[in-house]
Amino acid sequence: MGRTVYHKPMRHVVWGTAGHIDHGKTTLVKALTGTDCDRLPEERERGITIDLGFAQLSEDEIQLHFVDVPGHERLVHTMIAGASGIDLALLVVAADEGVMPQTREHLDVIRLMGVPGGAVALTKIDLMDDDLVELVTEEICELLAPTAFAGAPVVPVSGQTGTGISELRRILLEQAGGIRPRQVEGRPFREPVDRVFSLTGAGTVVTGTSLWGELEVGSDVRIFPHDTAARVRRLHVHGDERSVVEAGERVAINLAGLSRETVSRGDQIIAPGPWEVTQLVTVGLELLATAPGPLDEGDEIEVHALAARVPARVDRLSVRPLSPGSRATAQILLRQPMLLFPGDRLVLRRPSPVNTFAGGRVLDAHLRRWRRRDSVALDRLPDVRRNAWPELLSSWIDRQGLAGLTVPTMAGRLGVLDGAIEAPLGRLLEGGTVQTLSTQPPTFVMTGRIKDLAAEAGQELRRRLAGEEVSAGIPARDFVGQLLPRSALPLAEFYLEELRGRGTLELSEGRVVPPGKESHMTAAGEALTRKVEALYRKAGFDAPSPGEAADHLQARQATVEGICRFLTQRHRLVRLDGKFLIHRAVMDEMARQVRDWEVEDFAVGDFKGRFDLTRKLAIPALEWLDSERVTVRHGNRRKIIRRKG
Repeated sequence: MGRTVYHKPMRHVVWGTAGHIDHGKTTLVKALTGTDCDRLPEERERGITIDLGFAQLSEDEIQLHFVDVPGHERLVHTMIAGASGIDLALLVVAADEGVMPQTREHLDVIRLMGVPGGAVALTKIDLMDDDLVELVTEEICELLAPTAFAGAPVVPVSGQTGTGISELRRILLEQAGGIRPRQVEGRPFREPVDRVFSLTGAGTVVTGTSLWGELEVGSDVRIFPHDTAARVRRLHVHGDERSVVEAGERVAINLAGLSRETVSRGDQIIAPGPWEVTQLVTVGLELLATAPGPLDEGDEIEVHALAARVPARVDRLSVRPLSPGSRATAQILLRQPMLLFPGDRLVLRRPSPVNTFAGGRVLDAHLRRWRRRDSVALDRLPDVRRNAWPELLSSWIDRQGLAGLTVPTMAGRLGVLDGAIEAPLGRLLEGGTVQTLSTQPPTFVMTGRIKDLAAEAGQELRRRLAGEEVSAGIPARDFVGQLLPRSALPLAEFYLEELRGRGTLELSEGRVVPPGKESHMTAAGEALTRKVEALYRKAGFDAPSPGEAADHLQARQATVEGICRFLTQRHRLVRLDGKFLIHRAVMDEMARQVRDWEVEDFAVGDFKGRFDLTRKLAIPALEWLDSERVTVRHGNRRKIIRRKG
């Protein structure tokens, strides 16, 4: 696949051609680089470009990568695929024809894709006199005036004679020097596939413009949207074999473990991570002033994202209908899953009649479907630029409520490595906006949400115990289950600990009690509890029912029943067979005597006689002894389990 070369550090800038068919784009790239981008026999035979072509030019520490696109109106989708990763645009206009329909549409495409600028090559000047060249130059300047390309240099050239080529090359290198380097640190390797082929002895090869990060030979990668695994066998940049590549290069990846049929144009190669595809994407939308009509919810469209295109429907609009030349926030329902991240650019086209009418930038690829009556709030979504990440992450965490978000989830949604969001999260933590639950990995929750939970928990605890004179508390799972939404229930134990740490409640034997206490008791309830416990301890095996105890103590039966439940929960009373209440000290003394009994085993009758019990009470008492590992049943007899030592 090429020779192996030493890779010195260089700035990589991708130029994409744009312009009407037969305006000399391919000829111009060949004059600049020496590479003929028309590689297909059909292209050379017909003299027109029908697929993407690639070339490169290096000087000093800058390497220019060229993506040559077809200019035919039926191949605009191919042009968009090639333009998806460009940094700058080289608009090509022939002097003998001037501005043509695809000149305008290509300009719309590169503008909607966020390309910040570029240059104009006015080709075929050898066919025109100077006055006509000047008129076409004025026409081009008028076309560019309302765009980001206003003031872009217009360079008259001839690919046939070489006139102006040196000057154009100088301008392209000069403009490339002012482009901000691609994001390498903090981003996974990511490359949209714009070409796939097979080589004998090598296997499947994909090409594209690397958008983020670095990739090494031997690395594992994933292919989306199907999330297929593969391994990098070899890497090439314009025919030179490399051990590592980085963002901004035209990269050919030889993939091991992947057949040609399992990858196609529009797929993405990305380093493994918590990435998830979407079929509902929220975008900041711009409708071109030249759009043939307004846009409304329910309209069928075609979405071009990177090198992929899928049919879609406009699901929500913050302004409806959206008039030509206007902007709005929209939610678009994709008919097929796509891997998208905040900041990705989209181009929207009508399926019939085919035309480019809008574009946008992804704001969120995983925002829930907005209710129609709340659609206007879509316009208040935070920006996705890096300096606004604290606000963006804060909004994501807030929408999750008490379920919160983890770093891997946020990083996966944002399209970055975990470490890249440490700084924005640190700002939120320092400002007290969010706090963490000690899950693994930590869960981030809005501080205000936890404060509200603590207030609600305090009120609920007081309400639940208001009618109780004595209570062992409320089962913790039951208590927190009423306070948390279903999505946050897996975090119940962490929220209980958080509420305990805030002094909202105390946890005692799996139950929620008032802060600083082991149980809930009023003064009168505490006094009555002592009396009830003393009564049962004195009664031994002849213990009363709660009703009888209430009569004996001249207390309310419901109150005494509550105290008995409390004493049972506190293991100070033992409930036998679901109805007999015996003091734990009485049962423990019985267990001691059984262990000291100088027999190996005994029958039920022996047990009844020794402790003077009725059969109705003896059987549940024996079952309790079995549960306490004092005895073990063998048929109709019990064997005593002696303590070792």
